[in-house]
Amino acid sequence: MKVEILILAAGKSCRMNGKNKLLEQIGTLTLLERVIIEAVNSIATKVSIILPSEGSPLWDISGNYPIQRLSVQTKQVGMGYSISCGVNNISHRSPNGVIIVLADMPEIKSVHLDNMIQAFSKNPNKGIVRATTCRGKPGNPVLFSSIFFKHLMTLTGDHGAKNIVSENQPNVQHLPLPGSVASIDLDTPEDWKIWKNYFD
Repeated sequence: MKVEILILAAGKSCRMNGKNKLLEQIGTLTLLERVIIEAVNSIATKVSIILPSEGSPLWDISGNYPIQRLSVQTKQVGMGYSISCGVNNISHRSPNGVIIVLADMPEIKSVHLDNMIQAFSKNPNKGIVRATTCRGKPGNPVLFSSIFFKHLMTLTGDHGAKNIVSENQPNVQHLPLPGSVASIDLDTPEDWKIWKNYFD
């Protein structure tokens, strides 16, 4: 069973007061590096990342890791557009599925990604595996079987894949992750302050 990972890292960090949240330091690593390393250490067959442009500092940082870098045109950046571009590229290798990982989720670990791949391998008829909190609240990442690639490739703008998930509930299996791992993303300086206090 071949499953790839697509990291979405082309967002504009609009709520970070001019800072790029993916360049924030967590220990000795940036948030971006932390997410990349966990993805690379998973059992996924390949890791790709969507970046804003080749001139971005994120492009240089991600070049230090064995992943495929893909850039998008700045004026067209949006989650839907990023997913479409990434899945279109990935589809040429004909994997069985792809995990879409948001780059601003600091607590996602390789073991969580492995668990998603294993859940899909055991029950491939359930073509979507969605991570949840320990209490069952839907979150991220989300694994999509290749049967959904054509739908993912039609996404545009800033509309993500939520509609695809909601319209295919019989095909969704939920996978609880520890605590709030599946719902923690860091969008604002306040989010960062609270999380870092907890992390430290």
